[in-house]
Amino acid sequence: MRHKLNLDLRTLDKVVMLIHGGYGCGKTHLIGDMLKHEGKAGPSLFINVKGEDGTLSIANMGLGDTGETVENLKDWRELIDECKKKQLRAVGLDSMKALCRIVMEGKVSADRPPEKTEYGLIHWFMESLTKELRTLAPIVLCVCPSDKSINQLDGRTYITPDLPGREAAGSAGWFDFVGYLKAETISATEVKRAITFAPHPGIVTRQRLPRPITTDIAIPNGGGGWSIIMNALQKALGEEKKP
Repeated sequence: MRHKLNLDLRTLDKVVMLIHGGYGCGKTHLIGDMLKHEGKAGPSLFINVKGEDGTLSIANMGLGDTGETVENLKDWRELIDECKKKQLRAVGLDSMKALCRIVMEGKVSADRPPEKTEYGLIHWFMESLTKELRTLAPIVLCVCPSDKSINQLDGRTYITPDLPGREAAGSAGWFDFVGYLKAETISATEVKRAITFAPHPGIVTRQRLPRPITTDIAIPNGGGGWSIIMNALQKALGEEKKP
């Protein structure tokens, strides 16, 4: 269907984001923080893909009965169809790596790794499932562990989402924003966390903004990081929220 498109609009009414980082850096906690913040504007959903199972890190956020675990593609299909009938404000997915595993099991085999010729089918389904998330809610946050991969465009080694083959770097094209979350232990009681969306020669990132964010975004301990991220995006868009 054809429709007019105003290219001067500056809105963040749709945010589909991927955050990748090392294990234990705070990715699941950031989903919880997002759901708590966005849940004030409407119902939210936490999708845990079996095998990830990291929800204890958000057990003290008061999110209650807003999560569901999917074990296979049949579960996924049922959940997505149910969600399309709801007016969700936000969806969090933990994680893309676990989702890729159930795609492999459902479309190839649970008993063996995929053949080289089967990865094209896996990539196609992963892209389709990810794009379908875009239709469920205005705010979608997916997370994935990171790994080092060879970028197939230039042959360099990058820090990428831990996904197979060309998905590792190519998955960035499925999202509006891709950030890398890093964590540094300062002391026994303090961890310094920051997210970078800035273009980087060695890390897969992305941002669809007229003015790029070029500095790291500090994420405080205990919560409030999602609000800071959204304010940074809105500022870069020229739509910074007033206190």
